[in-house]
Amino acid sequence: MSIPTLHDDPISGVPTLSPAPPKANTRNLSTEIFYRILVGLIMIPVAVTALLFILMSLGFSVFFFALYWFLHRNYRRRLRRHRRHESSDGLSPRCVKSLPQFKFSAPTEYGSDCVVCIDGFRQGQWCRRLPGCGHVFHRKCVDLWLIKVSTCPICRDRVEVGGRMTNEQSVKF
Repeated sequence: MSIPTLHDDPISGVPTLSPAPPKANTRNLSTEIFYRILVGLIMIPVAVTALLFILMSLGFSVFFFALYWFLHRNYRRRLRRHRRHESSDGLSPRCVKSLPQFKFSAPTEYGSDCVVCIDGFRQGQWCRRLPGCGHVFHRKCVDLWLIKVSTCPICRDRVEVGGRMTNEQSVKF
């Protein structure tokens, strides 16, 4: 800010007010260095804060993308597993219950172990003989198996229910 000074006009000789001439830069070297250091010290935390904000934003973005990917992948996996169980070619529980069953009595007649649970047959246990191949299993073991898969656990022949195949036609290669 300049302060006006009173002086005589050279042409008219009348005293007039005129602005003072501008002052030269009065900062000396030590003041300039101090000013630069102070600005640098103020700008460092601002720059660090901006950098941390950018890094945190990237971190949150990566975290939420990974979370979305993980959840979506598990959803797709569960959906695929559900579809696989839905489209299994096992027998219906009604068909499984219609298969012949008997109480086990003679170990030499049917073998000594159920190949599904790898446990031996005991006197009085309920068993099923599969029509067609004639293999024998514990009733509970083979019932669970046949609900999932419609073939014999030993020979993989299709299980016939009521004299016909479980699927339209069983094709063997």
